[in-house]
Amino acid sequence: MAEYDGIVDETEPLAVGNIVVAAGTSDKQIERHFETGRLRVVQEKNDLFLSHVIQFIRGEGNTVWGNLRPEYQRRLRWDNKKKSKLIESFIMNVPVPPVFLYEKELGRFEVMDGQQRLNAISEFFSGSFALEGLDIWPALNGRNYSALPPLVRRGLERAKISAITLMSDNSSPAEDSLDLRAQVFERLNTGGERLNQQELRNSLYSGEFNALLIELSETRAFTDAWEIPNHEDNTRADGTSSAELSANTLFKRMADVEIVLRFFAFREPKDIAGSVRSMLDGTMKRLRRPDAAALQTLRQEFVQALELCVAIFGPHIFRLPPNGDKPGKISRPLYDAEMVAVFNLRQYRDALLNNRQLIRDQLLELTALNAETYDLMVGRGNTANAIRDRIIKVEEVIRGIINV
Repeated sequence: MAEYDGIVDETEPLAVGNIVVAAGTSDKQIERHFETGRLRVVQEKNDLFLSHVIQFIRGEGNTVWGNLRPEYQRRLRWDNKKKSKLIESFIMNVPVPPVFLYEKELGRFEVMDGQQRLNAISEFFSGSFALEGLDIWPALNGRNYSALPPLVRRGLERAKISAITLMSDNSSPAEDSLDLRAQVFERLNTGGERLNQQELRNSLYSGEFNALLIELSETRAFTDAWEIPNHEDNTRADGTSSAELSANTLFKRMADVEIVLRFFAFREPKDIAGSVRSMLDGTMKRLRRPDAAALQTLRQEFVQALELCVAIFGPHIFRLPPNGDKPGKISRPLYDAEMVAVFNLRQYRDALLNNRQLIRDQLLELTALNAETYDLMVGRGNTANAIRDRIIKVEEVIRGIINV
């Protein structure tokens, strides 16, 4: 199994735009903000039969609950035992937590919280799994929906789940709508399986660029470089992932998608400023809905940089030096530097390939444990300055080798 360096969930607080009331604000200003500056939110609560929930999920009728596919929120992590416990709660008539929806437009809803519950309901009603691990109703273990006694099936169809729908006031600007969604995600995200920051980004900034990040994270060159099980062999016919892919450290928390995002966030020196989270969030906002031509350019730039890195570094791509008999860890900070530096020098492709061995050797020297550049290269103090200096250093070394 691959070992990764620099792969940790960020803990920086959510950026909240202009809605913060700073410390030291006068009481008069606080009151003015309370009257005029709060997010304008409309809330509705409804108790829905599970049979109706299934219709909404399937898009039957005029109401559609979108973004239930895992790429738009989080990659599904509930196993069948946990899904079964939820179904058992409905059978027992035990209340379950509500789901939160955001009404994007009339009749079109985005699931803000509760994706796991809704997917479990949908999958059970469609016969995708059989109940297991039930404590109170063990007589039903091993049965899928169609194998339940008729009365139990009818009871499940009449079971209810609460749905709380949020929407921005019509007078609110679009940026307030985004702030509303961000704040709700942050405050709901307190349970046992917290969304990490990339999962939040995929919820908040769904669109063409978000879909591109996911697409690029599934390419064979990328998964091979990061030792992620390839998607072609590990995606079932129904779109779900194999156990091996689902268990991968990078895939299951969407760190693979964040790694792709880092290339786009750090490739322009002018964009490397502020915190890492603000840079990544800002890139998602800035590139959220590119036109078709811009989207294709972004795709080509990433693929070109990655393929050239593969050609130069081969099996050593993004890797720190070996540790004894162990291969070197795959490093996210080194990925940033190699990808952006090679992208900046892509016009010298022939020179890069002709000097690939020397480039590999000198980068290994930069990341050696006793090298003066070690702390910079492995990402100690992962600040904007460190990211910028790391990219500059790698590019300087390569330029020196190919004499440009």
